[in-house]
Amino acid sequence: VRGASTCVVDLNFQQGVCAEYLDLEPRFDITEIENQPERLDRRLLDVMLSKHESGLSVLAAPVQPTEMRSFNADVVIRMLDLVSAYFDNVVIDMPRTWFPWTEAVLLGSNKLFLVTEMTVPCLRHTQRLIRAIDGTVGQQIKPSVIVNRFEKRMFESGIRQADVEDILGDHFVGGISNNYRLVREAVDRGVPLHTLDKNSNVVNDL
Repeated sequence: VRGASTCVVDLNFQQGVCAEYLDLEPRFDITEIENQPERLDRRLLDVMLSKHESGLSVLAAPVQPTEMRSFNADVVIRMLDLVSAYFDNVVIDMPRTWFPWTEAVLLGSNKLFLVTEMTVPCLRHTQRLIRAIDGTVGQQIKPSVIVNRFEKRMFESGIRQADVEDILGDHFVGGISNNYRLVREAVDRGVPLHTLDKNSNVVNDL
């Protein structure tokens, strides 16, 4: 019996880093299909996928930092529909910018996770984003918030877990411990965290 297949789709066409995190070459050329989305079929998709030795597939475009473009929603939806048809699990990394196709992607998702950090500006921005999502797609999608670089800080000054829970309410589902050294090494080497330390606090939190 084969295991479940998974594809990570990086929709951050200007600043995406999913492929680099895994030391893969991004191969998705969206300009090739932007005027003819119907050209994208299983064969072309397979050519544009980057494949990790673990079996994970990644659909990511080469970064174009000087091109701030918005692609037709039909192109993005066609691509996601095709990926969903061939993979058991699809994880979509969304850009911070709200595009014309953002609402459609949110409505087509089973779960939505917002990743933020434990600072006042980040938590306030997350609050605003939750309200924007609710105002756009209503109650159909309930965002779950994961706080990165999370510290409980029971007796220190600064933001505490109780503050996070008060700000985010039941949207808060958990935190990822602050282990900058380990995460930086994994990013620089382009390897998954568990290959460096499978028992680390970050891996356990995930």
